[in-house]
Amino acid sequence: MYKLLIAEDVKTVRDTLVRSIPWETLGITLLGAVPNGKEALDRLEDEDADLLLTDIGMPKMNGLELIEAIQVRRPDIRCIILSGLNEFEHARKAIKLQVLDYVLKPIDPAEIETVVSRATATISKEREERRERAIAEQVSKDKLPHLSEMLLPGEMSGNLKKKKLVEQAIRYVKDRFMSRDLALSDVATAVGLSEKYMNLLVKDVTGTTINHLIIRLRMEEAARLLLDPGNRIYEICDRIGYADQDHFRESFKKQYGLTPTEYRNQAW
Repeated sequence: MYKLLIAEDVKTVRDTLVRSIPWETLGITLLGAVPNGKEALDRLEDEDADLLLTDIGMPKMNGLELIEAIQVRRPDIRCIILSGLNEFEHARKAIKLQVLDYVLKPIDPAEIETVVSRATATISKEREERRERAIAEQVSKDKLPHLSEMLLPGEMSGNLKKKKLVEQAIRYVKDRFMSRDLALSDVATAVGLSEKYMNLLVKDVTGTTINHLIIRLRMEEAARLLLDPGNRIYEICDRIGYADQDHFRESFKKQYGLTPTEYRNQAW
């Protein structure tokens, strides 16, 4: 579901937009309808919106001023203008502001439905393209090599028996890294070694410890999940085995140099 906020100063128009459009059928969650640009901007500071449907001529802050402010603060929100001001200057400025669409009053619910459907299709396509680019960039530009690359047999040191034991441990970790209870003791038991020797062996072969490998796998999975805006950060935190969001945020920033929110915003 996409989230949409309406900004319209005329109450009758506002009420018509709220009541006459089958928002849920269009895949839209309506966040509400406010009477001016200032209230809309305040709402959008806190709401995780995808679309804004805004009038141009409003008190306190007009629609174009609102869009300009949103582009600075929340550039991910796409905008549709609704106005009776059929003037070229407004349309030209709207195009400059990269407004998604422009609808003239008097409003026609059927036209609004068409415009909103077109907008959600555009957003979906843009997000998929950005997601593909972000994944490609992540593969090629990660600050650290991927775990699979780090553990290529040709890059391992030590004898064959050690390598096989480490590969066994890594397979065990990769199958269970999202479990909140996974610990070094579990890996050591699975391989049949003491915790101390298991950790020393893995560090000798890979250059890092079991605990660091678990964290790394979790952070890589979190980075992948963050590319989908439908995944809430608290859900990702729980999914990869973290009980504390602050701990997750610190671990993620340590690996990627960005908080989860910053990473997601940069990707989009």
